[in-house]
Amino acid sequence: MFRTNKKPRALARTVAYVCNYYNIDFFYFTNDDVDIENETISGLFFEHGVWVRKTTDYPEVIDNEPNLIFQEELYDSLSKKSVLTSYKIGSKQKVFNMLKKDGRFDDILIPSKVIKTVSDIEMDIDKHQHILLKPSKSNQGKNIYTVRKVGTEYEIGTDDSTENYPKEDFIQFCNDVIFKKVYLSQPFISSKTKEGFPFDVRINTRRSRNGEWSTVRIYPKIGIGQTITSNIHQGGGISSINPFLQSQFGDQWKEIKNNLKQLSKSFPPYFQSFYDNPIDALGIDFGIDPSGKLWLFEVNTYPGSRYFRVEDAERRVQYYLYCAEKGVNRSN
Repeated sequence: MFRTNKKPRALARTVAYVCNYYNIDFFYFTNDDVDIENETISGLFFEHGVWVRKTTDYPEVIDNEPNLIFQEELYDSLSKKSVLTSYKIGSKQKVFNMLKKDGRFDDILIPSKVIKTVSDIEMDIDKHQHILLKPSKSNQGKNIYTVRKVGTEYEIGTDDSTENYPKEDFIQFCNDVIFKKVYLSQPFISSKTKEGFPFDVRINTRRSRNGEWSTVRIYPKIGIGQTITSNIHQGGGISSINPFLQSQFGDQWKEIKNNLKQLSKSFPPYFQSFYDNPIDALGIDFGIDPSGKLWLFEVNTYPGSRYFRVEDAERRVQYYLYCAEKGVNRSN
């Protein structure tokens, strides 16, 4: 397991336990632990409840963070001997353009475009009345804004507050905040609980023993105390899917649950078809509007598993076995 944290965390310990069951030698390391010249790693092995450092050869399979893949010299060295499990999929806009061009899942796509001027924003407000502005690159729900016109002023909402700006101040806000990064504009989809909290439903899916996709968990993320995002890192909680849908959508809940289950099976292999490198896991986020319609909010590789580490670790390790046997992506 290749990570940036110097000390192994709970996921690494859980994976170590599952690897032990399968008689797999498992160790944890960071980039500072790699000796490229000798092709060895000073790794941490979990033995008798403690991490013990040992020098070892490059392993057959490396469970890596996808954002580390740009350390080119290190990754070139590792990938010659080891299978890497994770790769980046690109920006939100790249993913949207790819899916939009293909068209097979058009019914769940939220129209989205890169904004470059205040006029771009104004045109979208005229078209959709209420819009969402979010960074093109994923950032755990940070720096997201809603915008709409209230009389002659612009109402800007965040998870914490709502403020009205005269046009001159709004232009200044855009120059100081929005145009400093690449931002996307899309119509605001109201995916809120009856209590007014934003939510989305995460489908966490991962490849397992035969390289086939397996749903790890489907669960709602609820932005308790928030107004826009439901990112758990920003505060919030999760729920079991059945009682949540029952409480929010009444007799419609089974239909919505079936739609989510169908997407958990059909969407991952469809999404993989756009990429040459194997994708090991996806976190697919859906909003649900008041009518019960599903909308694709985001597709993430490297999804978190804080609330179901054991189930996640079991599938991870099964995929390690598959990669070791098949040599998946070693040639890449």
